[in-house]
Amino acid sequence: MADPIIFYWDFTSPYAYIGANLIEAVAAKHDRSVDWRPLSLGHLWKAMPDRVPFPKSKMDYMAHDWERSARLHGLPIVKYPDPFPADAKLPRLLFYRLKAQDPARAAAFAKAVFRQYWGEGKDIAKPEQLAGILKAQGIADSELAAAAEDGAARQAVIDATAEAGRLQAFGTPTFVVDGEMFWGSDRIDHIDRWLARKD
Repeated sequence: MADPIIFYWDFTSPYAYIGANLIEAVAAKHDRSVDWRPLSLGHLWKAMPDRVPFPKSKMDYMAHDWERSARLHGLPIVKYPDPFPADAKLPRLLFYRLKAQDPARAAAFAKAVFRQYWGEGKDIAKPEQLAGILKAQGIADSELAAAAEDGAARQAVIDATAEAGRLQAFGTPTFVVDGEMFWGSDRIDHIDRWLARKD
């Protein structure tokens, strides 16, 4: 099988929520897998020496756009979950803990967390807020406490954030396909067409 599509993302990004629900079908179409790599978007931005704040007009447009984009793909979405942005540290750590055991299970967990936050507008920061997802997916409650203390998971977040920074990524979702970077869920169609040229 060819190299995987690398997928950098954060739970705090509505476009990553959309991308998480679309990228696997495109990857499968071209006999690719997806390597899910959550990062800390806040830390990625803090490391940028030339970052500028979003003007309010751009933020207002983006909120309208991510709502419209999700609906066009048949995904439920809340324009502004409560709180926005979320503290996504714990689910990121649990994702990497699960990925070390079973990448497919980790991806299913990520999609469920995305849906709870962006699809239902519910917080994802605390163990009790993730309990329903764990129960539905047969993940032991003890995994949350273990994830919070998991040094390898913490390092994986740091490493993914640093990798994205070296690529000069500036937001999520960011996809890397055979060294070519694509930013945004609206570029998944481009990824499909790019890979079709190579098949």
